[in-house]
Amino acid sequence: MNIKSNLTIKFTAIVAAIFIGFSIFTYEFSEIFRKNEFTDRLYNVSENVVYNYLDKVEITPELLKLIFQKQLNRFPNERLIIADQNYEVVFASHPIKDIEIDLLKKLYKTGTLFEHNEEETEFIAYTLQHGGQTFFIISSAVDAAGIEKLDFLRFLLVILNISCIVIASISGWYFSKQALQPIKDVISQVDTINESNLYQRVNEGNGKDEIANLAIVFNKMLERIEKSFVLQKLFVANASHEFRTPLTVMKGQIEVLLLQERSKEEYLNTYSSILDDIQNLISLLNGLTELAAANVEFPKVNFGEVSILEVMMESRDDLVKRKPQYHINYTFKDNLNEDEMLVIEGDHSLLKSVFTNLMDNACKFTYDNTCEVKISFYPFGVDILVIDKGSGIGTSDLAHVFEPFYRSNETRNVPGYGIGLSLVKKTIDLHAGEINIKSELGRGTIVRVILPNALNKITPIIEDN
Repeated sequence: MNIKSNLTIKFTAIVAAIFIGFSIFTYEFSEIFRKNEFTDRLYNVSENVVYNYLDKVEITPELLKLIFQKQLNRFPNERLIIADQNYEVVFASHPIKDIEIDLLKKLYKTGTLFEHNEEETEFIAYTLQHGGQTFFIISSAVDAAGIEKLDFLRFLLVILNISCIVIASISGWYFSKQALQPIKDVISQVDTINESNLYQRVNEGNGKDEIANLAIVFNKMLERIEKSFVLQKLFVANASHEFRTPLTVMKGQIEVLLLQERSKEEYLNTYSSILDDIQNLISLLNGLTELAAANVEFPKVNFGEVSILEVMMESRDDLVKRKPQYHINYTFKDNLNEDEMLVIEGDHSLLKSVFTNLMDNACKFTYDNTCEVKISFYPFGVDILVIDKGSGIGTSDLAHVFEPFYRSNETRNVPGYGIGLSLVKKTIDLHAGEINIKSELGRGTIVRVILPNALNKITPIIEDN
């Protein structure tokens, strides 16, 4: 069952329940009102007759019976029985029935007012004090007019309920159709989106209601998918290129080597070159593995307390050990008040990889392989600047530096694959930190990393020094 039908049925059921409940209440209340009104009228009529009979001696039972039968506004099948305190019937408008005898016996025992219904006939039994004597009265009649009105009311309520339910079902179907039309429009628009037009977006309507929120969320999802799709194509294209180049070079070297017999030195030189190419391929594969792991494994990382100083020192020592030509100078701002300001909640190996990559890039793109690292500690976290005096990055390239495999024209001749900064960005985001890069061509680059310490998970906004 679709949502429109489901909403229509539920709306109709709710309206029907309300109308039926209201109708039952109205009918029952009308029945109670009719019964009370009829009982009061029957009591008053019978009491008047009894007083006339008891007060006027000249009225005999036969005359009273005639008067009773000829009275105006007489109820259908109206009957009256009067018994004295000796339990003798002194007046009966009609032959006494068994039910009336039973009611008299009950009245003799209880002596209190009560009512009784027998089919359509309604009885009242009560006692009357007159002239120091107690009289027992049984009065009955059929409320034909009241019952007829109730029957008409019941018929009218049934017709009204059926009409209202039909109108409610039609209205519910119409309004559910109108309410679901925006969703239908969203479905129609989404159905036209495929891998060739991921740039297309769903109409967000007024931007305020739930359907608009759905469209906004879906558009954000499309934006993420589009970025992932573009990155995937870029990834495949760059990875293919990066793999093809060294493999083509190795193939050419081997083909040249096989053209004729070479000297031992030539063989060794060729093997050494091929080994370098294989080593580059292994480095590329390791980078791809780290990039894939970043997308899959990062959510599973278990954080712990990490000393940022320890991470920074290890990163510098390992990097200098592998590349002795690098010179990395550390500067600490004298604002460390507590040891807790040194502690960051994160993953030691991932943070170490971040700063190794940043310092490696800073030294690699500087003519003298030198960079400066400034570290400042605050109550809310740590602010780290990695500064180099290299060739810098162009404004057009800055927007793409965190994309996998992206390399600017100025860095094409420098060894690398454009994977490091994308891993750095993912890691910083994972640690709820911030990273931004400022650079000018010919003047160098400043990379700022802000990480919250273990006492504060909110990254600060720090003005430039």
